[in-house]
Amino acid sequence: MTTPEPEPAAGSLSRVGALRSGFHYQDLIAWSAALRVLQPSGGYNQLEIEVNGAGNVDDVILRAIAARHRYAQVKWAAKTADLINDGYLTDVPAKGKSLLQKFYGSWELLRDRDDVPPSLELTTNRALDPADPLLSLVDGRSDSLNPAARLAPPTTPAGLRISDWATHLKCDRDDVLAMLDGLLFKVGLTVSSEQDRAQALMLANGLQADKEALDRGVALIDKWVRDGRRILTREDIRKEVDRVNLRADDPRAVLLVQAIKREPHPDDAAVVLDWVDLYDGDSPPMRRQPRDPADWATMSNDIDQAVGTLTAQGHADIVLRGFMRQATFFTVGARLAQVSGTTITYLQNGNAWASNAKHVSVPAPSNVTTVVGAGHELAVAIGMTVDPTTAVTRYIEDANLQIDRVLTLLPADGAHDQSVAGPGEAVAFAQALRNAVRQDLERKPATRVHLFLAGPGGLALLLGHRWNRVAPTTVYEDLGAGHGYVPAFKVDA
Repeated sequence: MTTPEPEPAAGSLSRVGALRSGFHYQDLIAWSAALRVLQPSGGYNQLEIEVNGAGNVDDVILRAIAARHRYAQVKWAAKTADLINDGYLTDVPAKGKSLLQKFYGSWELLRDRDDVPPSLELTTNRALDPADPLLSLVDGRSDSLNPAARLAPPTTPAGLRISDWATHLKCDRDDVLAMLDGLLFKVGLTVSSEQDRAQALMLANGLQADKEALDRGVALIDKWVRDGRRILTREDIRKEVDRVNLRADDPRAVLLVQAIKREPHPDDAAVVLDWVDLYDGDSPPMRRQPRDPADWATMSNDIDQAVGTLTAQGHADIVLRGFMRQATFFTVGARLAQVSGTTITYLQNGNAWASNAKHVSVPAPSNVTTVVGAGHELAVAIGMTVDPTTAVTRYIEDANLQIDRVLTLLPADGAHDQSVAGPGEAVAFAQALRNAVRQDLERKPATRVHLFLAGPGGLALLLGHRWNRVAPTTVYEDLGAGHGYVPAFKVDA
């Protein structure tokens, strides 16, 4: 069994202590694995926890139906300042083996035993050391060192590191590269990010997904281990889920949109979009528009294809995951429109905001009209967290848009970051905001709506979901304070 990584003087986290202090990291990882087994099309049919006979990668094992089995060693660090580098992998304790030696020994054992080559995973909340000549080459899309390691010339720093590892492992260089073919670095997996993942998987499996339900799910893992239940089939997990009353609804499909940042578990999703390399900027906060403006159309087509795939697979209940900005949230919601019979759910700060959540009454939004008089089109500035009127008006004038007026819609008590309290309020605001735009268009029709959004992503999603009987709409992306906006997607409404 792999225990959480302690600080040298702190000792290891016991299960009892971990439960008192919060989530046990390994149990949280294992609970998500159990949920993968539950997924009808997840590709796995058995979960194993801390079993014998798997070397040092026995913490969490997923048995695949027709692919590589996945063997994870889970390493928890109470402090994450120390990074994963050569020293972390090759330091040999007074008694025992280095982490790299443990992975290599497990790889040798499992490659000869399994029908297919194993997939080994280092699962940890630590991050990779960007200064390490080899580990800095881990591909963020695949979590793998190969093919970068195989392509590194032997005389380069990365190539020399591979030779050092061969010496450390007392094997050939080719053996190191073969092991790296099946070794994944699942790093930077914080407790909060793994909680979000587990809750999304609970929604996907038709389970309750609030924090209390998550606690019950993670506690199941601890109970199974304490009771000596180390191997669980899909039917075993299903019975246990029903026993603790987690069942809530029918299963849903997961749509993952990786716009400004990649998710560590893309294989959780039924459909995956990956646009990170299209965006300008080398970090999520800087990624606000694609390098090539034509890629807005590329991304729009990708959304259409994703919706088409989900529809063809018979999915009408969708869970949206991923890191994206306002215009993308809105457009995904609009393409998965309420009028098509689809429901959509997004985890907003750990709470499920569903398009069919029960309406909770909210005060009618305030509205202010700013006359521009430069055309026959309507600009709508929705400011739930901040009033964007000044920035929007300046942008309209600078861009010479054919705008007649700007309709600003704000919460009745003004824009602030707690304006939308939960899913019921989000549904109510989505309805009220759309209706306010409809009413304005009834008074004075416009040939196009230009939409500017400032608020929670979940609200933008639910607003797009209900954005019908309005007018053809261009939705804009904010480029940051003082930098204006850029037209992103077009929506027929």
